[in-house]
Formats: sequence, C-alpha cells, structure tokens
Amino acid sequence: MKKKFILFLFTVTFLFCLTSCGGKKETTAQTESEAQTEETKKSETKKETEETLAEGQMYSYLTGEPVDQAIGSKRPFAIMINNIEDAIPQSGIGQAEIVYECLVEYNITRLLCEFQDIEHLNKVGSVRSARHYYMDLALDDSAIFTHFGQSIFAEERIKNGYPTISGLSGYSESVFWRSDDRPAPHNVYTSKDGLNAGLAATGISRDYPANYEGRLNFFTSDTVPEEGDDAWKVTMPFEYNKPWFEYHEDDGLYYRFQYGGPHIDAENNEQLTFKNLIIQYADRSVISEQDHQDYTLIGKGTGLLITNGKAVKILWERPSESDVTKYYYEDGSPAYLNRGKSYISVVPSETAVSCAAK
Repeated sequence: MKKKFILFLFTVTFLFCLTSCGGKKETTAQTESEAQTEETKKSETKKETEETLAEGQMYSYLTGEPVDQAIGSKRPFAIMINNIEDAIPQSGIGQAEIVYECLVEYNITRLLCEFQDIEHLNKVGSVRSARHYYMDLALDDSAIFTHFGQSIFAEERIKNGYPTISGLSGYSESVFWRSDDRPAPHNVYTSKDGLNAGLAATGISRDYPANYEGRLNFFTSDTVPEEGDDAWKVTMPFEYNKPWFEYHEDDGLYYRFQYGGPHIDAENNEQLTFKNLIIQYADRSVISEQDHQDYTLIGKGTGLLITNGKAVKILWERPSESDVTKYYYEDGSPAYLNRGKSYISVVPSETAVSCAAK
C-alpha cells in the first residue's frame, strides 16, 4: 500500500512539473512571437516610411517633411531677429522652419529664426544682437548662430569659443547691410549670399556632426491628440507685443498675431503660420541693472505641445550643456509633433499660456 502511494505521488509530481514547464515554454514562445510581431510592425512601418521618399530626399530634422538631401543634410542658420514695434513688419521670417520667441529686457521679445532652406532668402531681418540663452536654443538644433551685436553675457560665451557669424567683425560688410527706409538699429539685414559669405569668412561648416540625430519626433501622418485641452486660441503672456495664435481647422495651422493684428512677413505680405506650438516653462532671473534675463534651461520642466486644436501637457529635459532639449509626454514616452513648421517659446514659469476653446 505504501509503495502504491509513493508511486502515485511520484506520478502526480512528474505530471505537475511537465505541465508547469510546458506552460512556461508556451508563455515564452508567446512572448517571443509577440516580440517578433512588434519588430515586424516596426520594420514594415519603417519600410513604408522610407518608400514614401523620392530618390535624393530625406526627412527634415526641423519639420519632419520630405526635403532634398542637399537641404536636409545642412545645418540651419539661427538668426536673431528684431521684434520691437518699430521693426515690423520683418522680412523673410515666414521662410523659417522653426521660430523661437523669448523675453529680453523690459518685457520686449526677440525672435530666433532657423532657416535650413535659404535658396530663396533674399532679405531677412532686421537682425539684432545676441542674448546668451538664445545661443542655447540654437545649440539644440546644431544651428549656426547669426547676430549683429551681443549682450555682455553673450559676448563672454563668444570669447570662450562659441562660433558665430557676427555683425561686429571685420567681415561684416560682406554679410550684412543697412537699409535706408528705417533708422538704426532697426535696419540691418542679410540674405542667402550674405550667410554664405559669413561661412566663407569664419570657416564654420554647414555639415551636421557625424552620426547626427534630430531631437524632434514626428508623426508619419497628421494626428489629432486623443487627450488634452481645446486650444483654438492660444495667448502668450508677453505684455509688450501681446502675441496670440488662432487655429484654422481648414488647413490645420496656427496663425500668429501681435501688436493687435496679423504678424506679417513684409517680403510676401503673408501671415506667419505654424503646425506646432511648443511652450517650455522655465525659471528666470534678472542678472543685470539693464534687466538682462536668464533662464534655467539645463534640467527638467513642464510645458505644452499644441497642435491640431489640442494642448497636451508635456515635460522637457536637458540633462547637461552637452545634451539637447527633448520633449516627453507626462507618462515619460517621447512627444511627437505633426509635420510642419514649429513655434517654440521659453516662457517664465511664474506666468502661464492661455488656451481657449472654439
């Protein structure tokens, strides 16, 4: 009887172990199958994306749109643009792939316009002096910083080796010119030929660094965020020029306004439009008696990604000066933009951007 019980116990144990191992093997096989399926999907998506490109094209690091490799493989120029009321309408800025806006002294703002395709850039400006935190923004996109003058804080960085195309240099007359229709300092301009002359004079290369990867992620097709607040009118908290954006559902773009009316490019009389608006909240401080500003751009913070009528809360992160700023959803996954031009603003964290429904 005892032998029968032991034999029975051995049989049950063996069958249990066999079943358990079989279950584990099945789970492992299922996991491997799911992983293979996911990899196949990624591969098919990548293949599908690659097949949409014509020969000799690539996706722009700045807009996510197809561009000729001769354009997309070149670093953009980041040009400091005057935005005081006496300097509007500006010229050429509607061609910029990315436009940054930040506060400078006494509540005015300046723009940093990034141009990758300069083929038709015949006049852009007026060009103004550098502020050091705009130089950080240019570094985010490996852009060639271009300016006419600089603050003492920007000058310190330039002296320490930050390469720029400068209006206060021996070669400046080949890069910039002054128009006679406005008083100085609101009448400095440059162009495609001037920018290329600046490259020749400084030796700065337009080639991206080896193994360069853009910092922005783009959807492969136009996407409306599933979550987020309605954002049909977006009002910036800048007191002097009082800018705002209005969303047009017919073309999916945000139209920019300031100083009480449309923000116009003088060269084509068209209003500035953007597919994406990115708000990056950052702590700021005043660092001089002349009200020079400083922003904490190294570290982490919060913000908004606004596209297709929706404002989604995001996080931004730039661990060190050698890194670039990247954007994430609140769950920590990478944030995605829709393909097209973007407006990016560093906004003091003690203020807030207002988003209104339709």
